[in-house]
Amino acid sequence: GAVAAPARETLIDFFRDLEARRGEFLVWDDGYRVRRHTYPAVVRAARGFAARLAAAGVAPGDKLVLWGENRPEWIAAYWGAVIAGVIVVPIDYRSSSAFLDSVAAIVRPRAILAGDDVPGAAPPAGVLWWRMADFDWSADGPMPPVTVGRDDVAQIVFTSGATAEPKGVVIRHRNVLANLVPVEREIGKYKR
Repeated sequence: GAVAAPARETLIDFFRDLEARRGEFLVWDDGYRVRRHTYPAVVRAARGFAARLAAAGVAPGDKLVLWGENRPEWIAAYWGAVIAGVIVVPIDYRSSSAFLDSVAAIVRPRAILAGDDVPGAAPPAGVLWWRMADFDWSADGPMPPVTVGRDDVAQIVFTSGATAEPKGVVIRHRNVLANLVPVEREIGKYKR
């Protein structure tokens, strides 16, 4: 029979499942070298990033803009924000700095984590500006003592309207889980 997925209320429950996994999680070839990250390494780095957010005064309900290319740091930072109760605002790395400014004016992020392939931009006043290239893979921290519910906002995704102002779509923990569970069920069939 099919393996039933564990009951999960929030993405933090999903993260706790990642903590129990072993083996390779992320493999990234940047064109120069291949980097491999195990589940435990990504989990530790995510907890470390959550601690960095807290130390910088980024609190649950605040927003973090992830503006960068697909890379392991993006994933670890995403999970670090989620477990800290921080709302992730992903922006496509091909978006202009003007688009970033428009989104920032709407969501008022506390921090921006920028990749290598984004245009050089000045952060909005009072917003922390970090680079993915400086991500600390050796960091660790405690699991944040954050309470998150199914209906809390996990992320806000913006449409990149060429003519209109960007419009944000609010995505709650339950929305992401509704998409993850069927995919996970199918993957589970092939793991045996």
